[in-house]
Amino acid sequence: MPPFFARFLVLPPLLLTPMLMPGCAIVDPHNMLSRQRTAVVIPDTPVPLLATDAWKKEALDYVWNTVNEKYYDPKFNGVDWRAVRVKYEPLLQAANSDDEYWELLDKMTGELKDSHTRVHSPKQVEQQRNNESHSLGLGFAEMANSLVLTSVHPESDAYWAGARIGMTIKTINGEPALALYRRLAFETRDSSTPWARVRGAVRKINAGDIDTSVSMTFVRAGTSADGEITTTMKRRKFKTPPSFTKRVLPSGFGYIRFSGFVESLRGEVIDAIDSFKDTPGLIVDLRGNGGGSAAMSQALITKFLSDTQKPGRLLTRTGKPITLFFIKTMELEPELKGDKQKAYTKPLVILTNEASASASEMTAGMLQDLGRATIIGERSCGCLLAYLGYADVPGGGWLAYSEIGFVSKNGRRVEANGVMPDVTVQLTRDDYVLNRDRVLETAETFLRNKKPTDEKRANITTSDAISPSTPAANIK
Repeated sequence: MPPFFARFLVLPPLLLTPMLMPGCAIVDPHNMLSRQRTAVVIPDTPVPLLATDAWKKEALDYVWNTVNEKYYDPKFNGVDWRAVRVKYEPLLQAANSDDEYWELLDKMTGELKDSHTRVHSPKQVEQQRNNESHSLGLGFAEMANSLVLTSVHPESDAYWAGARIGMTIKTINGEPALALYRRLAFETRDSSTPWARVRGAVRKINAGDIDTSVSMTFVRAGTSADGEITTTMKRRKFKTPPSFTKRVLPSGFGYIRFSGFVESLRGEVIDAIDSFKDTPGLIVDLRGNGGGSAAMSQALITKFLSDTQKPGRLLTRTGKPITLFFIKTMELEPELKGDKQKAYTKPLVILTNEASASASEMTAGMLQDLGRATIIGERSCGCLLAYLGYADVPGGGWLAYSEIGFVSKNGRRVEANGVMPDVTVQLTRDDYVLNRDRVLETAETFLRNKKPTDEKRANITTSDAISPSTPAANIK
């Protein structure tokens, strides 16, 4: 997920250096313009590292000290951060490869149970810079004791071998797929919520170096052994540019979906909302949207508000606002200016699932708390903290560390809890097999049943919106 508030203020580095040299902690206490390495402070007697691994010790020192000094919560989510270093230093020393080292360093930050505080390896940094992924091109999730394909990239080897959405994965490299998936979910780095953690298992199976191979057996729905496909696939390079979709649905309602809160998409999204001013209702689909820019999230929220609102407050390490050059860049209780006559005030539905994270949760949660939107789908990721930009780690990696927490106007925290939908709908394997989107269907049914003059969020039961033949499932 891209940083929330990062890189909106950009000055040439050569001009910044003399400005920040004297007392940079005073003019830029959050290092928004320059992520400099902090002084090394060793908490306990460290395990000696080989001289040839000097950069690895520097990386460990930098990551541990930066989190120790800058993390938004001085209590570290109840974690003994010194003990974490003592635990991981010998493991990092014993790492058999650079890949294993970076994975362990990231796992160390995962001890905070915080999806936003993490380490990216140099390979991951390069992929992120190039808007690409190196993977099998598969999406899958556990459903009814099976590992079900939820997406198959059309350029992947799996697709050309015949794998399709709704099939189950029976084996991976000869091992029962579900057992492997569960084991990897247990071994992967911790995260903000248990359901956010399982994405680490998906990455471990899916991602890897280009041209490395994986063997899988896929099973078609409702078939016997002759419906199985066994194939060996190579990981490939896939481009992942920001994507955006808008249309007026056949039902007459407006529909918007975009891949992330990326500043390059802001204008298109805002223009789309304006273009739907005559539609009787609007659906904003944030399923699978991993978040991004908080500024874009706030701009989106204001398009649905006529008046100024204070949706909540920020949490910082010092309890003070975010400042740059002695100027407040973020208040602890920010105001969102409504869009007055230009605001979209008709019924609004936001779709979420367990992969809706960060800025997606800010958008959905704030509009839900303000009584402006009805949330339909699954509970969101529970991953709502913010960092102000990546920091360079010795060895070529990146560090993100949470510097801002959020509390809603109602006193709730989305982090570690998620945004709870007003109407819960969880897709099943049958839905994927039939290529049926019951979440979108439910949203359209809800909007059809809504009184045009009622702009407050409706309190409806699941049975009001979902056919009795497809009752809403409980969230895992």
